Amino acid sequence: MKYFIILVLFFVGVNVSKGQYSDSIKLNDLRVLVSHNSYKKIPDPRVLSFLEKHKERLGEANDPKQIEYEHAKLVEQLDTYGIRGFEFDVNYDPKGGRYYKRRINGFVKGMKKRSDIAELKEPGFKIIHITDVDYETNYLTFKSALKELNLWSNAHPDHIPIFVNIEAKGDGIGDYSKLAKLIGFKTALQFDSTAFSLLDQEIYDFMDSSRIFTPSDLRGAYGTIKERLDAEGWPALNECLGKIFFIMEGNHKEMYIEYLDRGGDRPMFVYGAPKGSSTAFVVRNQPIGNVDEIKTLAKTYMVRTRSDAGTLEARAGDYSRWIEAFQSQAQIISTDFYKANPEFSPFFVEMPFELTLRNMKMPY
Repeated sequence: MKYFIILVLFFVGVNVSKGQYSDSIKLNDLRVLVSHNSYKKIPDPRVLSFLEKHKERLGEANDPKQIEYEHAKLVEQLDTYGIRGFEFDVNYDPKGGRYYKRRINGFVKGMKKRSDIAELKEPGFKIIHITDVDYETNYLTFKSALKELNLWSNAHPDHIPIFVNIEAKGDGIGDYSKLAKLIGFKTALQFDSTAFSLLDQEIYDFMDSSRIFTPSDLRGAYGTIKERLDAEGWPALNECLGKIFFIMEGNHKEMYIEYLDRGGDRPMFVYGAPKGSSTAFVVRNQPIGNVDEIKTLAKTYMVRTRSDAGTLEARAGDYSRWIEAFQSQAQIISTDFYKANPEFSPFFVEMPFELTLRNMKMPY
């Protein structure tokens, strides 16, 4: 198996036989490679052809070149590529059936609008990149992805912490165009307090609670997460082995933050603003031009950035964004190319095991 791993630490203190680390190593000394839109499959070639023909009218988000990528199943990402984090786009569907039809297929010869997938008629959160357009996925439902992750975590009880990015989707094609809405393209159901409660419940229902590291676990005896981080920083890596961190962004996340600010506990952290009372994770997706800011933020927070986006770097064989992401010392680096697509170029990224933050020898 191919482990490019993922550990980049301030200090070398690994006891391989026990899988434990020096107590001087804190969680935020860890650096991991995570996958972006981890569930995604490449759209049907007929859909891509249609999008290419009409991309000027459909907008950049539906440029077929930027959605022409896919990912392996979660277990393969974990075992073969050393990935230690995922991203899921969750779409609210409390009654079921909202995403049963794929509207774009009505305009593509030989394709049906109806999916004929019974699972999509069931209530619960659906994992879809762009509803009605970029809908091919390894995991139709959020709970199916959680089940697979939970099984793997239980089978590897002392694994390096895994970071799961949850994007609460707040838009669909119907939100961008009145015409698209008129001809049946869906708008997104907005997340509200009920939606967030149901999302929390799916996490609790399909993950062992002992595996979830919550905001309350980090806050501890302090009044806020900020107070904890200011007073003693992050816990030791050893205390977090076998844990999964869920971090939410997206639609109406401020509602979730308000609850955490009041001292409530929920299964997810939220990507927040620096110095926020509940901020533990910060996102800075573009490292180019922001290396110094990210370095400063990474002294206090866990920072997520991206090494590539929309297949652009992969098609050009361009490592400049990856190099900036690595040099920024962001702890969580997101990619769509932990393995190369030879039709584009040999481009792929890996987190070399030998590197430490004190010895910034670049892999490329």
